[in-house]
Amino acid sequence: MLIPTAANPLRSAPFVEAAAQLLRHEGMTVERLDLQHTEPSTAERALRTADLVFVTGGYAIFLLQHVHRTRFDQVLRQAVTSGRTAYVGISAGAALAGPDLRFFRDTEDPGRVVSTTGLGLVPFTVLPHRNRDNAERHDRHTLRHDRQVRFISINDDQAVAVHATSWKIQQSP
Repeated sequence: MLIPTAANPLRSAPFVEAAAQLLRHEGMTVERLDLQHTEPSTAERALRTADLVFVTGGYAIFLLQHVHRTRFDQVLRQAVTSGRTAYVGISAGAALAGPDLRFFRDTEDPGRVVSTTGLGLVPFTVLPHRNRDNAERHDRHTLRHDRQVRFISINDDQAVAVHATSWKIQQSP
């Protein structure tokens, strides 16, 4: 299941179709679920049969707004922790897997949330796009927070692979 919601406010989001093509190339059937235009009961029903949830990038807080509104976080968290569903996220989708998305609040993001609580699938927040002039910002943010909060800053050609309780940063092939 492909969740393109974070990209909805963008003028252009070619990475959404690129993700769909990649999944199809791997032999998967791609069903899209846009949480912005979905009711909670529909989101829950759609997730019941999903082996994989792939969440694309875009605006993280906008995505979180619709994840919370549809209660997709509750259903997805249970599906992933039970081992029934695998989770893949790029950019905002990667950040969503972590415990908190506070770092992603900014004036350009049209999302509005009361809570910045993420899925909590991993004990750290991924800070994507380090190589796009974000290294200093990522480092400043990491130093500003207490050591209880963990951040993993990655470049566009990297991924954080998680298996059970272990994780590692991997380079793209």
